[in-house]
Amino acid sequence: MLFDDVTAAVLVSALRGHEARNLAISNNLANSETPGYARMDVRFEDALAAAARDAHAGPGGVTGGLSRAEAAGMAASVMPQVAVDPSTAMRTDGSNVDPDSEMSALAQNQLAHQTVTSLLDKHLTLIRTAIIGR
Repeated sequence: MLFDDVTAAVLVSALRGHEARNLAISNNLANSETPGYARMDVRFEDALAAAARDAHAGPGGVTGGLSRAEAAGMAASVMPQVAVDPSTAMRTDGSNVDPDSEMSALAQNQLAHQTVTSLLDKHLTLIRTAIIGR
């Protein structure tokens, strides 16, 4: 990761998670009429929050014995986990996909993705400004 940048690693991992969730929601919507289809969900926030906490730099850029490179690597290694939603089927054909809930989740996920994209853009602009002085 660029300059062992923990912040950038966390933001890139968050983008990866939101992209995976977007794909899962799209699949859920595409299969909402498929008999027996079980909706999928993507989880990454808890693992990413734990990695960010563990990677938080203290005095001298080291926390818990981790170097900044190790901390950035830990944050970058967080991968989204796709899981089947075990909730009860909502329809008689065995599907548990509610298109209205999926559309709401899609809008929420897209907003979160846009927010993280904006934060990463601002972070990289700050780095560029520090390097070139403008």
